[in-house]
Amino acid sequence: MGMFGLQASGAAASWMVGRMGTDAHLYDDPEDAALPALLDSRFDADKVDALKRLLALIAQGVDVAHLFPQVVKNVAAQSLEVKKLVYLYLLHYAEK
Repeated sequence: MGMFGLQASGAAASWMVGRMGTDAHLYDDPEDAALPALLDSRFDADKVDALKRLLALIAQGVDVAHLFPQVVKNVAAQSLEVKKLVYLYLLHYAEK
């Protein structure tokens, strides 16, 4: 992919996360104890909710890298929506 491709993908992820930021005020607790449990849920709706919260926190400039292991394991989910949200999270933290 090369460095330019990674930067372009990162810019696209930042743009998508910024677009999701319109509801970011609804998810303003980075220490929400429910997030890891939602990411570990067997229900896709819970995972989608948690991932949207994480992306909203990222849009606000909050570092949620501590949840990286819980997010990454969801890349194997069957839900396309979950996979897309995980991808956006991973693009944001790709350089780290």
